[in-house]
Amino acid sequence: MKIIQKSILLISLSVFLFSCVSTKKFNEQKALADKYLTESNDCNEKLSKKKLELEELNAKLETMTNENNSLSNEKEQLLSQKAKLTKDIEALSEQVEKLGAQNKILLAQSSEDRERLNASLLQKTADLLRKEGEINKLSRDLKERETRIQDLEAILNRQDSATNYLKTKLLEALTGFNSNELSIVQKDGKIYVSMSDKLLFKSGSYEIDTKGKEALAKVASVLKKQTSFNIVVEGHTDNDAFISPIGSVKDNWDLSVMRATTIAKILVGENKLDAKKVIASGHGQYNPIVKNDSADNKAKNRRTEIILSPDLNDLYKILAK
Repeated sequence: MKIIQKSILLISLSVFLFSCVSTKKFNEQKALADKYLTESNDCNEKLSKKKLELEELNAKLETMTNENNSLSNEKEQLLSQKAKLTKDIEALSEQVEKLGAQNKILLAQSSEDRERLNASLLQKTADLLRKEGEINKLSRDLKERETRIQDLEAILNRQDSATNYLKTKLLEALTGFNSNELSIVQKDGKIYVSMSDKLLFKSGSYEIDTKGKEALAKVASVLKKQTSFNIVVEGHTDNDAFISPIGSVKDNWDLSVMRATTIAKILVGENKLDAKKVIASGHGQYNPIVKNDSADNKAKNRRTEIILSPDLNDLYKILAK
């Protein structure tokens, strides 16, 4: 930080000695950088809130998955209980028939014997009715659970189809870019559009290049037609120390946030995506995809990812029922 301050002082003195116009330009650039830094802090606050919401969504999704598994297990248990009750009813029916036959034979016996047999017959009949009631209830419960499982599976299948379709459309839209500039990967039910820093930014800058804007415009043209996906823009860097010439960006983390924010603003401002569905975040050097042990690997880690996640509201509605 002291080195940066000394650099700023030397630059300021040089600019003051040689040109008033340069001083004005310097002040304008510094004011602009301060503005972006303030926006960065605001974005970090929004990011924290959105991360909490994302954690809640992930927790709800996990609950939904567990409930789906639980419903499947309950279905198997209910089928087993139904089979057992059916056997019990068959056995009770045989006993009722036997008792009926015995009752006919013993009609001539004492009234005490007949009453005992009648009581036993009534008890067995009551047991039979109770078992039938339990089977009917289990059948209704089983049907309800099957319906919920079918609804959940249908929504998950629709989401898988929509995700596959979106990936196909993105691949078609971005065919003009090579693998060193851009890649599209489908993982854990999400789509990751990863763009290298060479495609988007100059070294150490968060101002996007023309070719990067063209790529973002093509991505946005596809996303406008697929409104059931949430969009997270994540900035990443390598682990090389970053020093800003004017001190507005302090480190890699700041740079990654500013880059993600720049892309989010282009998607929303220039390409008219819904701002409510777009989240900008930065990870600095703390989430590399490979080790930072070579120039090629560091280049892979200097990236910006657009992560597309399906909307889970329909699943939550089923769980709410």
